[in-house]
Amino acid sequence: MVDVSKIALSGLNAATQRLGVSASNVANLSSTVRTAEDGSLVNDPYRPQRVVQSSQSSGGVRTDVVEVSNPTIRVYDPASPVAAEDGTVELPNVSLEEEVMQQQLATYTFKANLKVLKTQQELDEALLDTKA
Repeated sequence: MVDVSKIALSGLNAATQRLGVSASNVANLSSTVRTAEDGSLVNDPYRPQRVVQSSQSSGGVRTDVVEVSNPTIRVYDPASPVAAEDGTVELPNVSLEEEVMQQQLATYTFKANLKVLKTQQELDEALLDTKA
């Protein structure tokens, strides 16, 4: 028998993880510099991530957090203190539009799995009522 609650809970966890990763991407949109051990500034941009979901044979989903392909982009900014000799700086390759879509997807997925849990609870209560 399929454990509907377990499957829905894995979907809730996946949605929560997707939202957290997307929030991290947005929060680090401008994170481009770190301080080296010698005190100098180094261009070391944040590397955006994505949640990849896969089905499990026992039901539910598994999530893995992976770095996006092409995690950085080069832009011309000769005034930056960490600009390369050619005047370019690496920035995180984060698209706000993509992140809004990821956050909406996480919200819809969370709500759908929550509805499954609520429906399962109602069915369980109805079953107990008929047996009583």
